Amino acid sequence: MIKLYNTLSRQIEEFQPLDDQVVRMYTCGPTVYNYAHIGNLRSFITADLLYRALNFNKYNVDWVMNITDIDDKTIKGAIVEFGSQATVEDLHTFTQKYLDAFIADLKAVNVSVDDIRMIRVTDKMADIQEFILKLLDKGYAYKADDSSTYFSIEKYQADFGDYGQLVGKEFLAGKKVGARVAVDEYEKDNLSDFALWKAHTADDGNIFWDHPTLGKGRPGWHIECSVINEVAFRGNATDIHTGGVDLIFPHHTNEIAQSQGLLGKGHFVNHWFHSEHLLVDGKKMAKSANNFYTLADINKKIADPLALRYLFLQSHYKSQQNFTDEALQGASTALQKLRQSSSVIPDATTGDPESKSKILDQVQDNLVFKDALNHDLNLPQALAVAWEHKDQLLKFDEVLGLKLDGKKAELIVPDEIQKLLGERQSARDNKDFAKSDELRKQIESLGYEVMDSADGQKIKKK
Repeated sequence: MIKLYNTLSRQIEEFQPLDDQVVRMYTCGPTVYNYAHIGNLRSFITADLLYRALNFNKYNVDWVMNITDIDDKTIKGAIVEFGSQATVEDLHTFTQKYLDAFIADLKAVNVSVDDIRMIRVTDKMADIQEFILKLLDKGYAYKADDSSTYFSIEKYQADFGDYGQLVGKEFLAGKKVGARVAVDEYEKDNLSDFALWKAHTADDGNIFWDHPTLGKGRPGWHIECSVINEVAFRGNATDIHTGGVDLIFPHHTNEIAQSQGLLGKGHFVNHWFHSEHLLVDGKKMAKSANNFYTLADINKKIADPLALRYLFLQSHYKSQQNFTDEALQGASTALQKLRQSSSVIPDATTGDPESKSKILDQVQDNLVFKDALNHDLNLPQALAVAWEHKDQLLKFDEVLGLKLDGKKAELIVPDEIQKLLGERQSARDNKDFAKSDELRKQIESLGYEVMDSADGQKIKKK
């Protein structure tokens, strides 16, 4: 039985699926207005590790992820790119670029992309509108004088009395509900009613949806996940909901309020699973601090992006992790050694005593590995077990996801290096060997080694 920390109860609990046939797992997906940073990737890799651990425990998992392709940030980005009169079609073009990049990043770090049901918010607009209408009918929503529709925390609290329970039992102590807040993201001290349907303004260009009751506008951020949970799982409660700790308030707090307001208490999420922040050089990641990294930045530092996954395996998901160049290089070296150590699991089909003994050893090794997994997803301990029992690496890698099958990882060469290689090939074709040598040195200064062969230039990470 797998045991996991539940943010709602603030304790480690036995994970009990609500249905014997399937585990309904939901992950808050990306807002596709920019490239994902490595802090985002830690959260998604952690969700993938949980998914793999559940599969390792023989659960059948239905994994759903929303794609937020409409919110404050995506609208702003589309207007910057397409102009003040940007349309919904322009918004789709803008967000598709970043969605494609996000999926490519997930594949590069071996997240089980093909097993995820990704649902774009803009594909569920009618469902969102219907959900809001039901909240209006029940009195948990109201249309304000700015033509937007808001969720009433006061009404919800009068009926349920548990707003902010995900943050803590004393969350509301000393706080008063304010007026209204129209922005999607805000701080814990702001308990204002939040927007379910934001009325169209000139700042939105021509990006809006029209509705006879709600009017011209678009959904607020929080309502999106409540609706997609309901639609994806056909009204059944979600077994486990994952995301980063930064989403606990206001996003997940408001999801609970909306969904319980419509469906009733206890009919939304059974288990909340949150992963901690990733720091960079001991500080919060920010472009202003010059410590903001995407996977493309990581690919300039190491040959194999799976080293980032290995690095994340070294810290527990509920602990903050500090990213440094030294830690990344150490993870890269360790991954190479582990991959070199991997071997095919011995054949268990023969009946000789030696083979039977090996099988018993493997079963025991599996139990040790599984015990680590099942104690609140203790991946650092599971990784240590993998190092100690290398004849089982391929089996353990079903969870670790490090591609320990002996196959050489594909080298991802940055665009800058590709450009220099092209220039060097042209120099060689023109027999300008001085220029060719100059370019070779320039490439080497960037951390790559060039080798000439009968088949052309070969390159590897130094």
